[in-house]
Amino acid sequence: MKPRPPLMGTDNGETKRIVFYGAKISALRAISHDPSFPRKPSRVEVVTALIWRAHMGVSLAKHGRLRISLAAHSMDVQTRIVPPSPPSFCGNLVSRATAIFVAAESGGGNTEVPELKDLVGLLIGSMTKCKETAVTREDVFPTLLRTRNELHEAVEKGEVDVFMFTSCVIFLPTKLILVGGSLFG
Repeated sequence: MKPRPPLMGTDNGETKRIVFYGAKISALRAISHDPSFPRKPSRVEVVTALIWRAHMGVSLAKHGRLRISLAAHSMDVQTRIVPPSPPSFCGNLVSRATAIFVAAESGGGNTEVPELKDLVGLLIGSMTKCKETAVTREDVFPTLLRTRNELHEAVEKGEVDVFMFTSCVIFLPTKLILVGGSLFG
């Protein structure tokens, strides 16, 4: 396991809970769907893309150009273990589905934040690949380490904006998850 790289500003990180209205999410899903996508985008993918896009706009304002942007979404590995593990196997085993946006360099750098539809497409690709990749019981731990190390290597390279997302929707509904002092199950 590689050591955690120093992350600038980690001492003042924030965790936010954001609530969206169902009708607004449905509207976003409709405008962000593209016929070239293998399926309709999920609520999680659309909201993640919306927040990712807003963060990219902040980064553009801060740096004067778009930088490489990486969105890492937590995914439950337990649903992908082959053969299936017992329900009480061991809590949430979290891997990351990573979508990367690389701005096209043109002259003085790219100053256009990508369309929501483009980011949704990147997220659909990474999350679908993560969900469809089976993991043998012997490969669970190496898979968790690999996804963690890939993320940390990207951070070490610098000039990369990393945004990490998670959602209770993605984890098995039969598990109990403590969120903000409330128990969901």
